[in-house]
Formats: sequence, structure tokens, C-alpha cells
Amino acid sequence: MSIAAGKLDKRVLIQRPEISKGTLGDIEKNWVDVGKVWANMSYLSGREFVKNGLGSASCTVSIQVRTSKLTANITPEYRIIYKGSIFNIQAVLPDSVHPEVINLPCVTGINEG
Repeated sequence: MSIAAGKLDKRVLIQRPEISKGTLGDIEKNWVDVGKVWANMSYLSGREFVKNGLGSASCTVSIQVRTSKLTANITPEYRIIYKGSIFNIQAVLPDSVHPEVINLPCVTGINEG
């Protein structure tokens, strides 16, 4: 059973971290674009909290993408960008119903990568 193409209706950018040494010998983390893919996004929950004395919010989101050469190497160190929001990947899970799909439980709003 294949997932319907119409369900993958969000164009998301996948990024991977790249660690390098800065000019002063310090470690720098930069984000490198892996590519854009079509995804299905389901917002599962949200919460508000106080961070550094300011009100903030976070959401838990399930993002589904098709398995491909582009998505084959995704790990929880990667992140997804959608409409300017950063989604930190928590895990990479197979889908029990659609074997050609990867489930990416993500959190947004807590950490900007």
C-alpha cells in the first residue's frame, strides 16, 4: 500500500550540521542544505512556557517523507525548515503501514538548531 501523493503537500528543506574550526580554533556548527522534499506534517501537541523570562511556545510535529537517496541518511542531528520555522528531528522511524515512508517526530520552538 502506497501513501497518496496528495498527502505529501508541504515542501520542506532538509539540513545537516557541519562542524568546522573557526578562525580562533573554536568549534563552529553550520547548517548545510541537503535538499527539498515533499512532506506531510501533522501537529500533534503544543505548549507554552517561560524561557529567559519571556513567554515562548513549542509544538510536537510528525513529519512524513518518502524514502529516497536524499532522505536515506537523515539522523536526529538533521533538521527541517518549513516556512521559516526550524523543526528539530527527535527520531527517524519506519512507517508500519507505508514502507516507503519515514516518520520524523520533531519539535519546534524550543531550540533553533
